[in-house]
Amino acid sequence: MRKALIIALVVLASSIARPVTMNACGDKFLQVGRGAKFRAYAAIYPASILVYAHGAPGASTAIRDRGLQASLKAAGHTLTMVEDEQLLEQALKSDKFDLVLADVGDATSLERKVQSSPTRPTVLPVSYKPTKAEAEALEKQLNCRLKASDRSDRYLTIIDDAMKARAKDGRGRQKKQG
Repeated sequence: MRKALIIALVVLASSIARPVTMNACGDKFLQVGRGAKFRAYAAIYPASILVYAHGAPGASTAIRDRGLQASLKAAGHTLTMVEDEQLLEQALKSDKFDLVLADVGDATSLERKVQSSPTRPTVLPVSYKPTKAEAEALEKQLNCRLKASDRSDRYLTIIDDAMKARAKDGRGRQKKQG
């Protein structure tokens, strides 16, 4: 009897000392570094975006970036690029845009110009390397939450937020079904 008790204790101790992980279906993907990389993003509110990137260095360079533009197009947004003020005014009068993406230096003059546009697009200013204090002041003054250094997913989030706000105001497009 004593020998059987010792064997039972040894088996019990060895099973407790060396736990065996038994993963359920799909649990292996929840472990660190083993998850699937989902990169597809579809905008809930696809926007028609006018990108005003005149020749000045800074944020204009960032919003002119082909990678950012490809991400915006892949998400379902329509982009139109203009590089001078005359083309900007012409585009605002003739086409229907939801948003205007531009350098923060152009934001105040753009706010006046978009008021004469039939769809009154929302201006999303982009700042270039602001200090923390400048970034806070720009956010309060111009609702500027985008920086030239932001990744494309940050741009997509801010654009979605702006489109939700436009939809609540009755100026935006309808929510994408599906």
